[in-house]
Amino acid sequence: MRRIALVTLAALSLAACSQDTTAPTTASDLENGAGAFGTALTAAGGYEAGIYESRLANGLPDDLKLSTEQKEKIKALVKAFEDATRADREALRAILKEANDAGRRGSRDDARKVLDRAADIRARLAAAEAKLKADIDAVLTPEQRAWIAAHSPRRCDPSKFIPLSDAQRAQIRALEADFEQSNKADLDAVKAAYDEVREALRAGQSREEVAKILERVKPAIARLATGRIKLREQITAVLTPEQKASGCLPLG
Repeated sequence: MRRIALVTLAALSLAACSQDTTAPTTASDLENGAGAFGTALTAAGGYEAGIYESRLANGLPDDLKLSTEQKEKIKALVKAFEDATRADREALRAILKEANDAGRRGSRDDARKVLDRAADIRARLAAAEAKLKADIDAVLTPEQRAWIAAHSPRRCDPSKFIPLSDAQRAQIRALEADFEQSNKADLDAVKAAYDEVREALRAGQSREEVAKILERVKPAIARLATGRIKLREQITAVLTPEQKASGCLPLG
């Protein structure tokens, strides 16, 4: 119990530096394996709403890419989640800062008492994140959900994942944006090809004719596949050794 409490307070010190927190902050959270801010997105390799949205947009392979309609629906769900939970997240940040200050003064008992005041907030945020994940799943096709399940981190313990710092969050978002910008020509070409494939299939064209369409963009598909692997490696490199040790690596 003493070791758990010490780990908890160490995690809290890092958590209080972030704008939003997704990792557990009490001994009971660690013992029960339940993340104080919800574990659904971390377990899926997405960590938090905005980053999970980007991982879905850039991580899925070309034949399972999100449609424009799916992207719009997911963006709306993420915005609604962020708007609805903003007050709780801000209140929790204030509580975490207060607890962190108590911990720095060496009063672990005071820190735990402060954290206890956040129990209801943590429960609401955890439930809201789980609902967001379920709502996003409902937007996805069965094939997309199956791919995500197969490529989510296998040995992830979200209760041990220290929350992303503001700097890490900014780095990951920049990496995702750079992937989209630097690969725009290939992304557009491959999307157009798959749109053409769908039209060809609806028109009853032969497999050979469909294969010719994809053959035209084969180099672009290969470049994008390599780019996605590199992007995931870059995101992984942003994580600290402690975060990696939790097993909660990026989706992909």
